[in-house]
Amino acid sequence: MKYLLMCEGNNEETIMNLLLDYNKLEFNRDDLIGLRPYHLRNLNSAMIKSELKHYNQPVIIYRIGDTQNDELKIPPELKNIILKENIFRYCTKPELEILMIINENLFSKFGKSKMDAKEFAKENIIYNGRRYNQSSKFIENYYKEKNISHLIENLLEYKRIKKHKKGELYLADLLKKQNAKNKEKTSVR
Repeated sequence: MKYLLMCEGNNEETIMNLLLDYNKLEFNRDDLIGLRPYHLRNLNSAMIKSELKHYNQPVIIYRIGDTQNDELKIPPELKNIILKENIFRYCTKPELEILMIINENLFSKFGKSKMDAKEFAKENIIYNGRRYNQSSKFIENYYKEKNISHLIENLLEYKRIKKHKKGELYLADLLKKQNAKNKEKTSVR
């Protein structure tokens, strides 16, 4: 069975591409519809409908974003390909920037502030002489150059410290199991 990765925004898509590029997920590009994640919030895109119809077998959908309160509407022509029980939500609340806030050891300072994560990151995160600016390029450079292991650690730490509502999973749940085990070993030392 193939997966469809639906990313709420460009930054989520960037994070998923990094994890795929560094082979950190339980699946790889060959397992994906279209061999890539998509910046999609719904299934109305002609391109994605075409990809799904071409595959013409059941798929698993992973929706990735910070807020996903809406139910994914399945177009009638895709009902035999997409089953509601194969749709999963993976969240980073309050916003994806929380991962960099964790990485910079600013989580407690953020918790005391009255700012949202984006604004807090803009004011407090500087990398290579540049302030965070909400761009996918900033996030890509930040995690590529700092070492992808920081992203893995941030995802695992986020899961440890944040609680989600029922039905909301963590990006850390998509990581290869060896990543979580390696983190546990380093934490024990």
